[in-house]
Amino acid sequence: MDSIIKIQNINLWYDKGKPSETQALKDINLEIEKGEYVAFFGPSGSGKTSLLYLIAGIDQPQEGKIYINNKDITSVSKKEAAIYRQIGVGIIFQQFNLIPSLTVLANVALPMAFLGISEDKRKIETLKLLERLGIKEMANRYPFELSGGQQQRVGIARALANNPPIILADEPLGNLDSDNAKRVLEFLKELNKKDGRTIIMVTHEAWSLKDVKRIFYLKDGVVTKTENPTPKTVAESLSHHLYQELTPELTSVEVSAQSLAQLFMRGYSIEEIKRFEFFLLERLKNHIDSDIFRRVLDRPFKQNGVGLWRQKAERISRFIDDIIQKRKEIKKVYEELEYNLESPIRDEVEKIRMWLIEDYHGKLSELQNHRLNELIAERLKSIITPERFKKIANKSKKEYGVGLSFRSTQKISEKLEAILRGQEAYPGGIL
Repeated sequence: MDSIIKIQNINLWYDKGKPSETQALKDINLEIEKGEYVAFFGPSGSGKTSLLYLIAGIDQPQEGKIYINNKDITSVSKKEAAIYRQIGVGIIFQQFNLIPSLTVLANVALPMAFLGISEDKRKIETLKLLERLGIKEMANRYPFELSGGQQQRVGIARALANNPPIILADEPLGNLDSDNAKRVLEFLKELNKKDGRTIIMVTHEAWSLKDVKRIFYLKDGVVTKTENPTPKTVAESLSHHLYQELTPELTSVEVSAQSLAQLFMRGYSIEEIKRFEFFLLERLKNHIDSDIFRRVLDRPFKQNGVGLWRQKAERISRFIDDIIQKRKEIKKVYEELEYNLESPIRDEVEKIRMWLIEDYHGKLSELQNHRLNELIAERLKSIITPERFKKIANKSKKEYGVGLSFRSTQKISEKLEAILRGQEAYPGGIL
């Protein structure tokens, strides 16, 4: 088969020549065949999204060539690049990126409008796409009236609007519950098998690899290996050992900075995320204080800052202060547990729970608080994994869970993991 994508000697830097310089991609060479379904797999900060954005024509490398259907998109004019982004690729984003003031129909039809397609034709084609995705009846609703799964299906429909031969899916499962995630994977599989489209999925979730034909493993901006997945491959990729193999040299604080950067900077450019991560790491290492960190976040991007709104900069700075303080408390808990695994940590768990739910809009019953305390204690002792924590927290009270919503569960788990990642692995378990 012919290669639809060929990447040669790609190197990409962010903030090159500045203190926060980061080389995101290093000497990347790969080919993807027409009609192939592949995945870029690796942890946060490995370069997989940077590589995807180069293929999408959103970013440009400083070195190397990217051929799409034998045409180098790194050397085309701005007009040609814009046309390529409109008809050459369709992008499915993790954050959906729907325009809140437009209806579902208008959101999906927007890429067609850029090509000058008539309003009547746009409506006909959009309704066909919405019907295929099972959301035709929602055509006149607005994004805020939809669930996360429904919004992602709208995002998929929009990606298909101009019938592109290549679909790029950037962490498409990141904001979905398990049922909706499975639906999205089934539809990606259908687009590949039935439509013959080339699919590239960026993911760090190994269970989503079951349908792909090839996996490109990325680590620190390098493609470390390529393989055809088997059930054994996917099972092995799920293990903690593979994750450690992908990032063996990263310290706990570096992993933490990467994870927190992804949490706080969702929807921002890769360059903005990398700069935020650089200064966050400096703060976590105590190389800069809270005031300097806040001012750097607030400073305009062109002046070597991050360019956040002042209110967001202040909120993030306070949150990081909390993280640093909570990590000190967690360290004391671990020191006690290492001495005596059965030590009572009720008061410490209670304090952590209160911090985790301080932004929760609702009231937990005594039973819910008790079950959440138990979960936190088990997570502290590494008895359960982060995924198990979320699963039980999300289960209903009748199913012996905490009964939190999916989104509340995600937020609480992210906060908890943020303070746990600051510690080295607890000797007794699987942190």
